[in-house]
Amino acid sequence: MGKISRLTPRRLLRICLATAIGHGAAFSALAQPAPGLITQFASDSVEDPSLLEPIFGPRPAINVEPVYYGEVFTNTKGGVSTNGATRYNALLDLPVVINFDKMDAPLPGRFFLLAQNTHGRGLTQDFVGDTLVLSNIDSGNNIMQVSEYWWEFPLFEDNVSVRLGKQDINTEFKLLEYAADFIQSSFGLSPSETAPTYPNPSMGVVVLNQLTDSLQFKIGVWDSLAEGGTWGFSGNNLHTVIAELQHTHALDGGQLPGSVEIGAGFFSSGDVNGESLPEAHGYYVQVQQYVFREFDCCDNSLQGLALFGSFFPRFGESGDIDRGIENSLVLGMTYRGPIPGRNQDVVGVGYAWAKLNQAGPNDEEVIEFFYKAQLTDFMSLQPDLQFIGTPSGIYPDSLVAGFRFEIAL
Repeated sequence: MGKISRLTPRRLLRICLATAIGHGAAFSALAQPAPGLITQFASDSVEDPSLLEPIFGPRPAINVEPVYYGEVFTNTKGGVSTNGATRYNALLDLPVVINFDKMDAPLPGRFFLLAQNTHGRGLTQDFVGDTLVLSNIDSGNNIMQVSEYWWEFPLFEDNVSVRLGKQDINTEFKLLEYAADFIQSSFGLSPSETAPTYPNPSMGVVVLNQLTDSLQFKIGVWDSLAEGGTWGFSGNNLHTVIAELQHTHALDGGQLPGSVEIGAGFFSSGDVNGESLPEAHGYYVQVQQYVFREFDCCDNSLQGLALFGSFFPRFGESGDIDRGIENSLVLGMTYRGPIPGRNQDVVGVGYAWAKLNQAGPNDEEVIEFFYKAQLTDFMSLQPDLQFIGTPSGIYPDSLVAGFRFEIAL
């Protein structure tokens, strides 16, 4: 989410918007996204060169920035099986941003569309059996779909913006910018949760209110449990509501950016395909903070050490909450520029835990370690190692090793 080190599927939107329109935000140059970063969109100074820039130009009114993610992972021990447990999995993102302000158009704001295709297959279902899902590009069954399409426009002198359309909840809510380079899904939002997120975003309305320079209030309402390959409507009369208050700050004279987010969610009850789903609610607290920087506040590279953490308990009328995920916790750290002369590389280690409502010990935990090497302005290579303790609470501890590459086309 200085060049942005690399995009995760959920961070892709912020980079596209930053390149297309440069909508100012406090920590935009952050590497990750900073996902979701913490504030909103990257600043005008952020560069994100791609192979197609000579064709479309650096900041056209219509911006197209395809990104290809490919990965190879092997389950070396434990889980469901290690027999033939090596697979290739890939995601092609095709985001399109139309900036109406740069066109002679009667509409204000911008329009965003994200088409996605996955091919290959991940390890989770057949070999590891984990609930949290070890790869954040694993869509289960392969998809070819328009995952997002929405219109965003400003109100009240740009202090408020409204976003209407099919969209991913993790673009703005429960977003850990400093954890965006992790491959494990639990450092974002796991597909095993009932939230309208990848690979099944849904129709929603989001309002973003910039209360002060450092304080933003967000609220959104979504159609629940829609299939990702549809227009975003489920027809089941279920809905998801989430609100978040985000405070951004910078310690040590402005050199160490960070944020604190407090949010709450509500999931309505109803019947889906003859199954009764209970009402549920939860809250979350997130903290993200740079604690060391190699350069002063005037440098936009944000080389240094960042810490993050999130706690997300859920409550409901029965144990059937979030398809088996009851409470979750993530903690971690990343260091950008760990080797002299490799200022865009990122190394990270993180821990994730989930209390499950399934069987066995009813706990699943993950320790992930990665090193992301930025090979060129548009290509990176990321070796990754994950220990997954008691996948789904019932399988033997698993050790997964592999790598991911990303190409901004």
